[in-house]
Amino acid sequence: REYVCVAELIFEPVIDSPLLRHLEDAQVLLSGQTHPGVVIKEIHGRSLVLVTRRQNMELKWGERIDAALVKNTVVASGTRTWHWYGPGIWVVCSSEGEESQLSVELETQLGGVAYGVELSHARSILSLSGPKALSALAKLCSLDLHPKMFVAGSCANTTMHDMKVHIARVPGRDDFELDVMRGFAVCLCEALVSASAEYGYRFE
Repeated sequence: REYVCVAELIFEPVIDSPLLRHLEDAQVLLSGQTHPGVVIKEIHGRSLVLVTRRQNMELKWGERIDAALVKNTVVASGTRTWHWYGPGIWVVCSSEGEESQLSVELETQLGGVAYGVELSHARSILSLSGPKALSALAKLCSLDLHPKMFVAGSCANTTMHDMKVHIARVPGRDDFELDVMRGFAVCLCEALVSASAEYGYRFE
């Protein structure tokens, strides 16, 4: 009779995209179109950590953070981007290294001044680009996203079809980035596809 120690079994969880098996690569072009008006793309490989500053730590916070973090802005600092999420709250994004690595680095940098919560597998990120991306978003979002108002480096929390969404224009990129709870990713993507149908779209 053979015995197996359960403690020695190591299970590597496979975390798929919530859009897998729900939405496949698709392109719908209008008559005469060669390129879609809207491109919807899921962004993979991001590490996300929600950082909340502790009370009465503004001075020490300023000593630890080099970047000037301002309300409703996205600030690039090295390989990270800091998205303003609310008073004293930011979401830090990184596309380099393991998910847990960002949490450890931030804990080392901000220990005692702020605390972080790992969100890498709790959020889905979609990118919306193309000449009609703004028109499609106008159907779903009440914010004024015109480039003169919502300039590159802007971000805000809003709702789309009763879903809470964080929308941003990351500096150096020509698209809108939508951050939504993982469980609502399919619903948001379907809403974006519907809003983009009259312009022609591609989902990838």
